[in-house]
Amino acid sequence: MKNVLLIDSGSGGVNILAESVRVAPYCNFLLFCDDKNMPYGNKSKEVLIETTLNNLEMIKTFFDFEIVVMACNTLTSTCLEVCREKYSYVEFIGTVPAIKPALKQFDKNDVLVLATQNTLENSVIIRKNKGIKTLALPWLANEIDANLDNVEVFRNRLAEELLGTNVKAVVLGCTHYSSISAMLEQILGKGLKIYDSANGVARRLLSFVQSETINYKVQIMVSQNYNLLPMFWNHFYNKVNS
Repeated sequence: MKNVLLIDSGSGGVNILAESVRVAPYCNFLLFCDDKNMPYGNKSKEVLIETTLNNLEMIKTFFDFEIVVMACNTLTSTCLEVCREKYSYVEFIGTVPAIKPALKQFDKNDVLVLATQNTLENSVIIRKNKGIKTLALPWLANEIDANLDNVEVFRNRLAEELLGTNVKAVVLGCTHYSSISAMLEQILGKGLKIYDSANGVARRLLSFVQSETINYKVQIMVSQNYNLLPMFWNHFYNKVNS
């Protein structure tokens, strides 16, 4: 089995991990949730690069990763190329907003990209699609992780933020947002199409490991608050078995 590291600040990585296990159950997975530095979305590019390189160096001392999945749109848009340069012998897989499939079905005016400000400013694919609707919600990732077992507590706040939004599709530009797909559909109307990056990332991972024997191991690690682990494990089991 190949050693596969997934890295994010919290539950977004759990969403990518669950889909990766379903699609590519051939790996020794370690998910590193860097809750100490959450949220990534409001930090500078320089801070994120330094933090990520330090985390990789630390993890490398006990987990010899062969593939690294940046299970975070913000890290992908700010740190991916630097990490590839430093660890040239490691395969890196990024997570980017699923704008291409959305625009195959809908006009730009009918698509909303929900993402962190960092992703909106640094994502190449968003810059290439000027004119597409975007919205940054700086508070949302934190609220999702704090209320992962009861996201309904911030429904009213989210509905207020989205008031007047008239779109047919939403691209989830933050991996944490997968946990509120159903709520977005309820707020923005029946028939809303949600585009999530998780399956694309998992299929990219599959291309590197599909010749392996079906067998996998999963570990989840946090950087600070160990009380998050039961909630993350429960979320993982629910996602992978849904």
